[in-house]
Amino acid sequence: MSEDSNNINLVQSVERALDILDCLAEYPKGCGIGELSKTLGLSKSTIHRIITTLKYKKYVTQNKDNDKYQLDIKVLNLSTSMINSMDLISISRPYIHDFANKVDEVIHLCIPDESYSNIIYVDKVSAENPSRNITMSSSIGKKAPIYCTASGKLLLSQYPDDKIRELLKDTEFVKYAENTITDINVLIDEIHDIRKNLYSLDNIECDTGVICIAVPIFDRTNKIIAATSLSSVTLFNTMDDLLKYKTEFMNIAKNISKLMGYLPS
Repeated sequence: MSEDSNNINLVQSVERALDILDCLAEYPKGCGIGELSKTLGLSKSTIHRIITTLKYKKYVTQNKDNDKYQLDIKVLNLSTSMINSMDLISISRPYIHDFANKVDEVIHLCIPDESYSNIIYVDKVSAENPSRNITMSSSIGKKAPIYCTASGKLLLSQYPDDKIRELLKDTEFVKYAENTITDINVLIDEIHDIRKNLYSLDNIECDTGVICIAVPIFDRTNKIIAATSLSSVTLFNTMDDLLKYKTEFMNIAKNISKLMGYLPS
């Protein structure tokens, strides 16, 4: 327990679970209940109860030969996801920074959340010396519904229609703006066009007065891992104005994808 822990409200069971994961990370060949108990100063029954939950959630696995516990693949997936996100941001930033300055607009970098119900803004770049003051509700770390954002629809487009219906089966299609799509069938019809065009539009669908064009970023497995979007407001631009940048924006995304390991066929 850290020396500052007395000054914050900790959830004890969560803290203990994380302590167990930290301890297992030091024993790549596995660690038994007794060893964990001795190292962490917790009772064997407490260790067993927590580690059973971690095993059920696939953060821990048990070696059948010696009954020792080891970190499971889900921990690796989490660390890989974090590393990929950090790489994505650092690789993308120079490109989207230059593009934001060139077009004098806001550029976002977005990834899906784990359930594919929202996008997460992992970067947001504006022109260094903007010619006009544009305020948008987006911010780094904020989420937005996947079904009514250009980036979100693009991320969904890599999946078959049936998979999209499954991902969105519990989604409430709220009308956020003038042109928000609230019908799954209409959304899928639009996604058919997105698959062919490899870009997506948000025509006043998520925020009033905001329009966007998004293009995909691929990884080495040819999966769309992120989308970058050019956003503006209808007070200054039309969708046709944004579409003038489509080809250049797609090329920028291709360059980022190549640096993420993507090998176009």
